[in-house]
Amino acid sequence: MRTLFENRWALVTGASSGLGAELARRLAEQGAHLALTARSRDRLDDLASDLSRVNGIQTRVVCADLARPDGTDVLLGGVRELGVPIAHLVNSAGFGSNGAFAELDASRESAMVELNVSALVRLTRALLPAMVAAREGGVLNVASTVAFQPVPYMATYAATKAFVVSFTLALATELEGSGVRAMALCPGPVRTGFQAAAGIARPGLPIAVLTAQRTVADGLEAYARGEHVFVPGVVNALQVRATRLLPTALATWAAKRTMQRLGRAPKRLRG
Repeated sequence: MRTLFENRWALVTGASSGLGAELARRLAEQGAHLALTARSRDRLDDLASDLSRVNGIQTRVVCADLARPDGTDVLLGGVRELGVPIAHLVNSAGFGSNGAFAELDASRESAMVELNVSALVRLTRALLPAMVAAREGGVLNVASTVAFQPVPYMATYAATKAFVVSFTLALATELEGSGVRAMALCPGPVRTGFQAAAGIARPGLPIAVLTAQRTVADGLEAYARGEHVFVPGVVNALQVRATRLLPTALATWAAKRTMQRLGRAPKRLRG
């Protein structure tokens, strides 16, 4: 796996915390040079300094808010100013919400689509041609196990991740034989800051919860193998497989009951 990343530049979005920070750490351990982006400069500067010192790699920081319509342009402008060739794009930035859609903040739901979908597409389109020309590198998109069925009370988030999986699968097929790879990493519940931001008290069934370290280590190995979609963890993989065998209506009902059981549905809408 090290030969895939060593001395190549990787751009990691959402790198200031959670899976994004762990992806940056693991890539640094494999010898990748890193361009890190998120909204928080202090966190990015600290991470970039630590990874450079420990792993002997080069790091650069570009701050951008990809949930804003102009965020992608800000990031791409900063990357151009760095003057480094991006061999691997890691689209890890994202957030979710929790609750009845009719009661959620409309602007936040729109910002979620901007970040989870639009920014991912624009970054991929901007950076992919150079990878294809070089016949190496790839795109790693962080999706979720919720991508495989509609999820009441997380309607927008699940829909954005379904888009990411569909987009990545199509892209991976287009890229066959080009030397460039694309993979959707679909974690189940992972204990990161994501849950707090989404208003979720419990991340999921304890048997399905993985650490960020395990999720990222297994995910990067799958990416190096050339897989197109990867679900970390045996329990999560079995749940996804079972869900895909069910009729959509039944899978959606089961997702609703799970959300209610985990206390994520408004009380007056439970039943």
